[in-house]
Amino acid sequence: MYLNPRSASCQSDQCFIKKPVCRYIIVLLLLVTALGIRLHNITKLPLDFSPIREYQNAHIARGLYYETNDSISESRKQVAKLNMERMGFLLEPRIIENASVAGYRLMGAEHLWIPRVLSSIFWVVGGFFLYLIAMKLFSPGISLFSTFFYLFLPYSILASRTFQPDPLMVMMMLFSIYRVMKYDENPTWANLFTAAVIAAVAVFIKPYCVFIIFGGFFSLAVFRKGFWKAVLNRNTIIYGFSIILPAFAYYFSAFGFVGEHAKSSFLPNLLVDPAFWSGWFTMIVQVIGYIAFLLAVIGLFKVKPGQPRALLLGLWAGYFVLGLSATYQIHTHSYYSLPLIPIAALSIAPIAGIFIDRARPLFSKRFMAGFLIFLLLIGFGLFFAIRSLPVKTMFAGHKQKLKTVALFIGINPEFGKFLSGDVEIDINMAKEIGEHVGHSPNTLILTPYFGRVIAYHGEFAGLPWPTSDSLYERSVSGARVPDIEKDFTPEHITLLYKGRLIKYTPDFFIITAFEEFKKQFDLRKVLYENYPVLVQNDDYLIFDLRKMSK
Repeated sequence: MYLNPRSASCQSDQCFIKKPVCRYIIVLLLLVTALGIRLHNITKLPLDFSPIREYQNAHIARGLYYETNDSISESRKQVAKLNMERMGFLLEPRIIENASVAGYRLMGAEHLWIPRVLSSIFWVVGGFFLYLIAMKLFSPGISLFSTFFYLFLPYSILASRTFQPDPLMVMMMLFSIYRVMKYDENPTWANLFTAAVIAAVAVFIKPYCVFIIFGGFFSLAVFRKGFWKAVLNRNTIIYGFSIILPAFAYYFSAFGFVGEHAKSSFLPNLLVDPAFWSGWFTMIVQVIGYIAFLLAVIGLFKVKPGQPRALLLGLWAGYFVLGLSATYQIHTHSYYSLPLIPIAALSIAPIAGIFIDRARPLFSKRFMAGFLIFLLLIGFGLFFAIRSLPVKTMFAGHKQKLKTVALFIGINPEFGKFLSGDVEIDINMAKEIGEHVGHSPNTLILTPYFGRVIAYHGEFAGLPWPTSDSLYERSVSGARVPDIEKDFTPEHITLLYKGRLIKYTPDFFIITAFEEFKKQFDLRKVLYENYPVLVQNDDYLIFDLRKMSK
């Protein structure tokens, strides 16, 4: 049963969400609680979610911050600038990075928790826009459920506090969809202009949301006018061109018509590879879980015909086209399915409505007060239990079972890092390496996370040597794989850098990924036979590439 927001009215004083002020108080409590949860261990190093991507932005922010900081030495500025160029690839506009630099200047120091707090705020504000969208589609109780799902899904907690533009993009995407619905209800020029401007900002932040935003707009237009009238409609054409124009101008000036990143994103050969489809489904499961995905698909068919179904069909179609446009990332990078969280939150609503409708007689003020107190006590109890009990030891023999259960209910395997805060690395080791190589601006690095983490904390610059995973990426994208005999010479090393081959002359080769080093037999052979070891211990190995061994 679908609850019509107009007909499903609250019954006398038994409904705790009868008054709008009560609903907004509940929404405010949800938003504040969601933000508070995201601040847990926020000052820890950003290693609990996609460290490669987070430290890429960290290098950019450091380079920008050091540029205008007179207290930083020229040598440190040089290293930071090189790392910004080498590891901080220019993909999206540097909005979150510049906002972080402003925070650094305000706080008087470089704190990586600043961008993570900003991202958390963006995501939580997006929750308010999701609530407004849901209120236009569903009853108040269902809208609160959708908001709760969006805010407290474990993956959303992890991914929403990352040093990436994605949380900001999702916030603006939801704001865009809300304004699209306002335009759909009242198609004036003013509403069209407002919807187009907000959508253009969202697409400028990160372009792949364009498919979802336009999918919602176009699907509603088809519902109102029919397919061909929607295609040929003047407002549809104006809206479509307007939302992509700023992003197109930026990316064309930065990369030309099609950048290397775009070329490596869309790999049409993957569409006929079963591993692509299974990988995509695996990413979906890591984001929302089996059960939520199944309920979202069922809910899509249960939702009331009309504006709710038209909008949801458009959003799902947009997400599907997004996956087809970024075939490599969608089946290997879970955060490319981040926009699926609000879509699923809205799609599950009709299923939630069935349970809410049946439980409505229980929704008295006294019951709800007691139930909320009970949930708070249980939540606090579990939180302190996880922090104090030896959870790892208790469940050490049941890891696979726990992973299976977690995937069914939508708990990402990385969520344990968020709870425990066990994400530290040996920063002293990174600093030691930096001292050993004299904070060199020219190194080769074979370490976890493509050297971005260790180079950041050790303050030396370099380029990463490819790992097994990156070699796989090259093989599926048709890029060049290293040939040690031809590429590794005393004069220079040939590397694939930003889509082109370069001749690089490093001073040192730094290795901490020993298992990966063992796999690359040819690399070990050429290093040990031709170059002296500068430092070797249980934590790292450094070869001096400035001279050949005699």
